[in-house]
Amino acid sequence: MTAGTAAKPRQFAGQGALVAAVYVGAFVASCVLLGRVLPFPQVLIVRDKIEYLARHGDEYDVIFIGSSHVQSQVMPAIFDQVVGAGGVSVKSFNAGVAGMFSPEDSYVFEEILRRPHHRLRWIFFELSHVRTGLEREGTARFQYWHDWPRVSLIARRLGEQAAEARAQLAKNPDAGLAAHWQIWRTMAENVAGHFRQWLARAVNMGRGTEVLQRWVEGRDQARESEKSLGEMHDGWMSAFGVPQEMPAEARAKYLNGYAERLAAPAVKERGDPVSQFALERLVAAVLRNGAVPIFVVPPTTEAGHFFPTTEREQELAVLDFSDVRKYPELYLPEHRIDLDHLNTAGAKIFSDALARCFVALVERTGPTP
Repeated sequence: MTAGTAAKPRQFAGQGALVAAVYVGAFVASCVLLGRVLPFPQVLIVRDKIEYLARHGDEYDVIFIGSSHVQSQVMPAIFDQVVGAGGVSVKSFNAGVAGMFSPEDSYVFEEILRRPHHRLRWIFFELSHVRTGLEREGTARFQYWHDWPRVSLIARRLGEQAAEARAQLAKNPDAGLAAHWQIWRTMAENVAGHFRQWLARAVNMGRGTEVLQRWVEGRDQARESEKSLGEMHDGWMSAFGVPQEMPAEARAKYLNGYAERLAAPAVKERGDPVSQFALERLVAAVLRNGAVPIFVVPPTTEAGHFFPTTEREQELAVLDFSDVRKYPELYLPEHRIDLDHLNTAGAKIFSDALARCFVALVERTGPTP
């Protein structure tokens, strides 16, 4: 075999690698460019609120972000009225969405920042751990926020959870190989599930059909969007038609949880480095945009709540409503629909209390960031 003959396979291999690299590069670039020009994904309520803020963002000084603890419990009309009576003039918007915790909340916040927001001075966030579950896998609601920063954060948190589980097993001398294998299997399945969502989002899977459907059903969807903003167009919605009074069974369960909190206050859960990192990244993003972050612990009877580290809790604005003795009205059964949520009467009381805490905070720190 001559030297020229031997060089041909290497030449063909090099050309093949170059063609493959160009193809992959073109594909990736196309996906990125397409993702930037496509409208926000058709995600119920989330899209409606983000698009509304795209049109009216410059009208608001305050935005609330969080789960149903925010969406159905913080009433901007009452908040603005009480804050105004306290000498601070603001206009607020409720950007909360049921089931929205970390890291989805940070993605929504970043999307809000992409739109006009020149008056925005304070952002309220519900404090929460980084959630790693796959309960909504395969839905648009689960896929839309799976960019790389969020997925890498979840992967790190899953690694933490696996280490925590192994540490617990180490205390049990009878734990066999199967128990350890189950930990790694669960972690791998969760990582793979989130990675699938990242990949589907990266290649804009299903977006063509979605855009076409939105164009065809534009008028009907516009009417649905109006509903998502609430009667006052301020983002507040009542608890989705849930009865305002707790049924007997739910009431009994609630009273048990309430008794537990009277006996032992909720624990401040700080031992989660990845969630602490996510919190710091969120704080930095808010400050970079000239606003002030305010964190809220909602009035629930849960045994524990995520909190910043002890040092950071002293430096950040954290409004804690989990103390059943300090806020007794929020925990009266007639003001609740279940263990975790207030009814409309309770939401009015909570919005008033939140506003008064905010006024006191502004008086201590000053009216501007």
